Amino acid sequence: MLFNNEQVNRGRKIVNSGIIILILLLFGDFTVNLISNGIEGLAEKVIINGLVLFNIFLYYKGNKIAFKVTMFLLSMVYILIFGLLPIYLVWEFLRVLNVLDAFGGALYLVILAIIIIGVNILIFKMGFYDDVLAFKNYYQGRYIKQGFKKRKWRI
Repeated sequence: MLFNNEQVNRGRKIVNSGIIILILLLFGDFTVNLISNGIEGLAEKVIINGLVLFNIFLYYKGNKIAFKVTMFLLSMVYILIFGLLPIYLVWEFLRVLNVLDAFGGALYLVILAIIIIGVNILIFKMGFYDDVLAFKNYYQGRYIKQGFKKRKWRI
């Protein structure tokens, strides 16, 4: 597939912003766990968060396996941000207004379907997926085959 430079640049920006959001989520999870549980379970969180941060470091160094793992983690971040976060926000807003239980709970499924359809239309009309796919193909085609030694972000 042929992609233009603008798509690759937008995809790189989307991936980099997803990595920043992933790091913020890791630190937020660590902080919430530290506040709620204290010292208990702290070693597990440090090990898991450390592995993810080390994977991100290896991704920026050009490791092929780290690239695939990072793309998988970023897909989870994108699902959380674009899928689950709007659903939770709308559900909590409608719960405050006491609207959800008005129709016997049927609005739970209707609201869920409307938000999922709306987010899918928004993502595909904006070209979000195409930009990330362009960056992924460019990254794999150019840097994985060259060996990562001289990595420059020039297209």
